[in-house]
Amino acid sequence: METQKSNLIQPLPVLIGATAQDMIGTFALTPVTDLNRVPFEGSWTAAQLAEHIVLSLSSGISLINGDTQATDRAPDKYVKDVKDLFLNFDLKFKSAPIITPEDKDYDKEALTGELRSRFNNLINLAQTKDLTDTCLAAEFKGIGYLTGLEWAYQQVYHTQRHIQQLKDIQAGLAVN
Repeated sequence: METQKSNLIQPLPVLIGATAQDMIGTFALTPVTDLNRVPFEGSWTAAQLAEHIVLSLSSGISLINGDTQATDRAPDKYVKDVKDLFLNFDLKFKSAPIITPEDKDYDKEALTGELRSRFNNLINLAQTKDLTDTCLAAEFKGIGYLTGLEWAYQQVYHTQRHIQQLKDIQAGLAVN
């Protein structure tokens, strides 16, 4: 397990919890009247962004709980690569269909509950599951198969990216 902690700054469950609080707290700042309103052309609504995070967390949890095999490299080898990718705000990504939210009106309380539930599930996995094995259900584009540890960090950095987007959405709503 020492390898797992080699390049990591703080315990994973703490980082997931802090990211969850930031996401849920930022989402809470969106008035219900603006929740399902598009702030500017080409943007999701705040609710769609939250649903995207729920879908992404669900997908990541499924990957971590899926088929695995022993890892023949440092289990945190690609954590920095994933971080650098997701926290580079100059890059633009297209959402995978499986985690693309529907174009519909969402309920704020229901979304908040789903976010809490998924983040708690991810924290539980980080506390109880050996995340050093390689997950075989899907590859990460451009890198390949990731360990459970790397997928968990991917969820953190993906959410952190979208927290910034949520703030941009809220700013756009305030102007319009």
